[in-house]
Amino acid sequence: MINQHNSLIGFLVSDAQRAIAKSLETALKPYEITPGQWNLINQLDSAGELSQKQLAERTRKEQATITRYLDTLERKGLVVRNQHKSDRRAHAISVTEKAHELVATAQPVTVDAADRLIEGIDQADLDTFVAVLAKLKENADNYSNNG
Repeated sequence: MINQHNSLIGFLVSDAQRAIAKSLETALKPYEITPGQWNLINQLDSAGELSQKQLAERTRKEQATITRYLDTLERKGLVVRNQHKSDRRAHAISVTEKAHELVATAQPVTVDAADRLIEGIDQADLDTFVAVLAKLKENADNYSNNG
């Protein structure tokens, strides 16, 4: 007989991910930015200038999604797109000073939100959880790639 939890793993992970995303959305709401936009700004703020392709790879998002995020962030004055130095077809994207200030202001709030997610969970359980998630991802990738 299959353990009940085995059949629910996908649902439980997805349900937890939605709740976690909602908590980050709540934390970022006062800054008028979504978790997806926050991820891009954070990546650019820490890495410096990146191409759209590099952003897509770092955030594991489709390039069309990255384009939509960047369009919004550009309208908000948080990113700029410049001609890429070595590839005329590409843009080099960087954050503005306004975005840098936003990151400095919102970062403590997002760290607090992350800390609240793990309240009441001891470190050994967190370590096990992270290892199990990594193995689940590896198994899912293997299944997807090998059928």
